[in-house]
Amino acid sequence: MWQQPDNDRLPEELFLAGERVPPGTYRQVGSNRQVQLEREDYLPASLDGRVACYIRLQNTWVQIQQLASRHLS
Repeated sequence: MWQQPDNDRLPEELFLAGERVPPGTYRQVGSNRQVQLEREDYLPASLDGRVACYIRLQNTWVQIQQLASRHLS
């Protein structure tokens, strides 16, 4: 049964390979592999026989500004 963490932080949401997700940067759990999606798309498989799980990374202000400038041009 799920219990609230002691530090009142919610656990990070996990996304599975093949799941359609919004644009952003995702990191595969247990590795340094990162996937950058420019638009809503499906997360890729790990291709090693394991189910790939991803967490969404929060963008820095610099990354947000870069994304905004690309969309404006």
